[in-house]
Amino acid sequence: MQSKNIFPGVQRLEGLTASASHEKSDDDAAENVLTDNKDERWNAGRPASPNSPVYIDIDVPAGVVIDHLNLLPYQVPTTGHTHHRIFVDGELVSDQKGTTKHNEAIGPVKVDRPGRKIRVETVETPSWVSWSKIEVFGRPDIS
Repeated sequence: MQSKNIFPGVQRLEGLTASASHEKSDDDAAENVLTDNKDERWNAGRPASPNSPVYIDIDVPAGVVIDHLNLLPYQVPTTGHTHHRIFVDGELVSDQKGTTKHNEAIGPVKVDRPGRKIRVETVETPSWVSWSKIEVFGRPDIS
């Protein structure tokens, strides 16, 4: 996944924390999406549906404008139709529907707003909900 700063003044945010609606096991913890270890991932251990979404939350420090996200799905079967909604502080900022592939990045997903909590909610997927990595990019909020 691209970890380059593709927008001026924007940096990948470090030291974030994550939690999730479900975790398959301790080895599949939500925090794994934030590490640089490519062998670690978060796995909910269950599929999602519109009536039973699965989500991962990422906490962002105060004083930051969340610029964009890069999302790397861990998906078996490797190709399928998915639907993901991204919220910042409870407000829908992106509705991603389409065909996704295992280890093919979704993004950059532009957010461009201050916030403290990002929720990536999956409502449709051909597999258990699982992310290899979620990168959060931001800049200081000088407003």
